Amino acid sequence: MFPPTIADYYRKALEGVRQEVQSTPDDRAIGTDIDEWVQYLVTKYAMEPIDADLGAMKMEETTRNGYPAVRVFVPVAMTDTFKVIAQNGLAGGGAWLGFDYKTFFSHSHPGTIGQVERPDPNHINAAKRRITEYVQCLNDGINHENKTFPEQVRQIVVSRQKAVKAKHKNLDELSATVGIPLVKRTDISTIVPTAVRVRKTIAPLVPPAPKAQQRPVLERDKFEAIIELIDNQCQAFERTPAAYQVMTEEMLRDVILSSLNGVFEGAATGEAFQGLGKTDIHLRISQGEVFISELKMWDGPAALAEVVKQLLERLTWRETYGVAIVISRNADFTGVLRSIEKTLPQLPEIAPGSLRKLGENAFVARFSLPSDPLRQVEIHVRAYNIYTSRRAGRSS
Repeated sequence: MFPPTIADYYRKALEGVRQEVQSTPDDRAIGTDIDEWVQYLVTKYAMEPIDADLGAMKMEETTRNGYPAVRVFVPVAMTDTFKVIAQNGLAGGGAWLGFDYKTFFSHSHPGTIGQVERPDPNHINAAKRRITEYVQCLNDGINHENKTFPEQVRQIVVSRQKAVKAKHKNLDELSATVGIPLVKRTDISTIVPTAVRVRKTIAPLVPPAPKAQQRPVLERDKFEAIIELIDNQCQAFERTPAAYQVMTEEMLRDVILSSLNGVFEGAATGEAFQGLGKTDIHLRISQGEVFISELKMWDGPAALAEVVKQLLERLTWRETYGVAIVISRNADFTGVLRSIEKTLPQLPEIAPGSLRKLGENAFVARFSLPSDPLRQVEIHVRAYNIYTSRRAGRSS
């Protein structure tokens, strides 16, 4: 009888991936970046090569069936992969018929791969060869599976996203055809599974499958349309800065809300409650899609850090985007833009290397949510200048 192998584990792991992806709520499935989702799943389910110091073989006295013996062993890094292999006695790329691979492992000697043999040179050398061959077979099997596993995971993720998009497209078309609004149910699941890598059995542990619920999400084209409306209004601020110089954050916010309401039929509301606090602009469009933005007067890097922090606190895993609108009354607006570009990469929760400059005054980066570190959202920062040498309504 052949023992379970590395290939058997990966077949089980792929089934675990499929179950987890299929059980992911629609809004999370469609709103998560494919590359990030694939990386998360590969990290969670794939194995890593065994880290064994084959040049540091050791030997210690023991007994077997009451007779003197020695245990020849090699130290191994105590990774989660090693724990799974040890607990299940997995074979590598090839298996020795009738061999019990669990004999390589000992509860009294964790973190080792070894064999108990008679204390004579021939048996000891045979044990050394067997240990070396076993480690090499394990790593060959792991490396072989890791060549194809990420692409198999990607196919599952891409297929899921396509299915979700098709389902919601059909539902939205049906709603438009019959003229009856489609009421979509709220998904009760709010927790992204933690990427725990300890695998207690050959079948990888997967979180309980939540009920698949329909939850509309803000599509990128609609998000960009909203951004364009806000950008047009803020450029109007810049064209006639004297008219807006004395306005407070709340007053400027109300002007932007008025512009949005002119297009979205009054769906925008100021100071609506969302997440942990109030938001400056909270926009619900067709079937409950959500947009969140904060407006802040520039008062140095601390102001930028504060507005990003506010966005991250107010966003939940249901929202994919947040927008920080930064209004500057400073004479040196170029310096303000440089300061924004320098400050953003230093903020907590930013994904390293994710900052992009979309335009002279437009930046975007990915941030982890404080309430759910595995969930990343896009934070857009748009800066506008309403500096004038003389403030409206005041003498010099």
